[in-house]
Amino acid sequence: MAHSKVGEKHMTNKILECPRDHSTMAENVVGESVLDTCAKCGGQFFDTGEMFGAFGLKADPALWDRSETAGPVREAHVACPRCNKMMLTQDIKHDADAVEIDRCGHCGGIWLDKGEVDTIMKIGEKMVAVSEAEKAKAKAELDAMGDVDFSPGLVARFLGMFKKKAS
Repeated sequence: MAHSKVGEKHMTNKILECPRDHSTMAENVVGESVLDTCAKCGGQFFDTGEMFGAFGLKADPALWDRSETAGPVREAHVACPRCNKMMLTQDIKHDADAVEIDRCGHCGGIWLDKGEVDTIMKIGEKMVAVSEAEKAKAKAELDAMGDVDFSPGLVARFLGMFKKKAS
């Protein structure tokens, strides 16, 4: 269950408990998102899409959740504040910046301890250039292909070459 944007009611009325110290978390508006934050330890829980909504492109998981930055996933020892399933832990690092995130394989939520949002955004900012280079390369490859005819007739003729002939 994801939170809705600022100005809309949450899709759930569940009061969340911090997975670290079990304190009741408070809702805070950040950017376009309503985030759950622990007043005691400073950790934050992000429902799916909330990191991007709160902090913009640099916090987009598509930038930092990649093979060159994300380590192997392993079991965590904390329950998800949203759905109470056990979370998974993963190291995210690039150059000297590293963070250990906890994510829920069930609801997709992400828990970041105090200060880890800043580290994720640093990594994301560095990965923007990598992402842009990949997009430019893909565009160049498509441009080099020119106009390709993907009409149904052409595809059907191509696939017809592989059909067995009736005896």
